[in-house]
Amino acid sequence: MFAAQLLDPRLAFLLLCILLIAAAIPIAFAWARLLPEEQPPFRFHRSSERATGELTPAPEPPDSRREPFAVLLLVCVSLSYLWQLPGLPRDFVLLCIAPYVPEPWLQELVLFTKGFLVVMPGAGAVYSIFRRNQIRAPLIAAGILVPLIWLVLPWLRAALAAS
Repeated sequence: MFAAQLLDPRLAFLLLCILLIAAAIPIAFAWARLLPEEQPPFRFHRSSERATGELTPAPEPPDSRREPFAVLLLVCVSLSYLWQLPGLPRDFVLLCIAPYVPEPWLQELVLFTKGFLVVMPGAGAVYSIFRRNQIRAPLIAAGILVPLIWLVLPWLRAALAAS
């Protein structure tokens, strides 16, 4: 490949690390936003009627509305990111399911899975642009960076293999 001849392997490794970390950060923030917030155990009420501060349980916050479809898109974006991690045993997964699926179906399943994993981060970003949800900003960022990994990773791997 032409990119392998132009790109220094150390620079390719640095770009690969930066891209993987940059895509992992919004995914981690999105998963952290889905966790319920920890409430303080007690709150001090200071009123004119009470001379001393009495500890009472903190009131429950209103339940923030979570969209199940946005969470499903986050799962798909996370799977797409994980599929592109270097060193992931993708061939092992294919070897495990190969005895149970006929050969022509296996090839179509692999092709469908790759297409699904490439398209879903973009779909998550587009969905979050047009629909407000709890994980809007991280899903948009991850929806842009994860497909970028799919586009750039073959060139970076070729540059690393050329060394």
